[in-house]
Amino acid sequence: MKMIINCMPRSVLSQEEADLLRELSSEEIVDLEKMSDAEGFYEKVEAVIPPFRYKAEDLAPMRNLKWVQSFSAGVNTHPLSYLKEKDIVLTNTRGVHGPQMTDHIMGMILAFSRDFLPAIRHQKERPWSYEYHLTELRGKELLIVGAGSIGQLLAKKAKAFDMTVVGLKRTPEELQYFDQVLPLEHMLSAMETADYIVILAPLTKDTRGMVGEEAFQSMKKEAVLINLGRGPLVEEEALIRALKEGRIRGAGLDVFHKEPLPEESPLWDLENVLLTPHLGGFSDGTNRRAVELMAENIKRFRQGEKLLNVVDLHLGY
Repeated sequence: MKMIINCMPRSVLSQEEADLLRELSSEEIVDLEKMSDAEGFYEKVEAVIPPFRYKAEDLAPMRNLKWVQSFSAGVNTHPLSYLKEKDIVLTNTRGVHGPQMTDHIMGMILAFSRDFLPAIRHQKERPWSYEYHLTELRGKELLIVGAGSIGQLLAKKAKAFDMTVVGLKRTPEELQYFDQVLPLEHMLSAMETADYIVILAPLTKDTRGMVGEEAFQSMKKEAVLINLGRGPLVEEEALIRALKEGRIRGAGLDVFHKEPLPEESPLWDLENVLLTPHLGGFSDGTNRRAVELMAENIKRFRQGEKLLNVVDLHLGY
């Protein structure tokens, strides 16, 4: 009998959610702590839900593997070259993280707009101070670097605050809620007028380090950078220099080059940084949406139908 195995840790996908996946998909999915626990029945494994990080060697014994379902939207931690070489289909959970990630981003934008960072410090220190840098979002320009599904939902929410929204996309197209959509090559010039710059691009060999020294030199002094894409999209040392020197107003960061963020990182102590530990994609609704999406894909897989969210292994997203 051909098998589907689930190797997501219980800390991420609970027993109840794994049982719900079985119920919704009508599939007897086998839960394993690690992929090597499939030793003895490797040849029966046709599909796998892997942990967040794994290697090609983990898949190699599964000679009949046809499909890998990622629990995340980003796939930069998957062995893409091996999957491409073996003609294994990779799908992701694109779309399930949009509501909470865009809430998280808007929360960061509002925190800077209403100067909540010093207000929180003052609440602890107890000075009655009016020395805040207070702005409003109406008319402010939001630049979304990566106008995919999450970027488009963010644009919708930003429009509720009467913001001007500019998007950057590999292949520009007219999109609802955007005042303008430009090719990624226009990033530096687009940054010159942006008040808030949100990084949502996928991490590929072409986008790694895309926001570096030249980008920070292009930003205006009042600009706020927010990264909920992937840490290596931004050159961290260049960001730290720009923040320390006051060349940009601040940064909201949920992703980093190294995670957990090392205790010695200067980012912990900078007063113009709002930092969260890579939790922007989590909420009380995330896993339910992911389970429903994966269950639908399992049904399609068994029926030989086209799967949802197939990743282009050449592009890496």
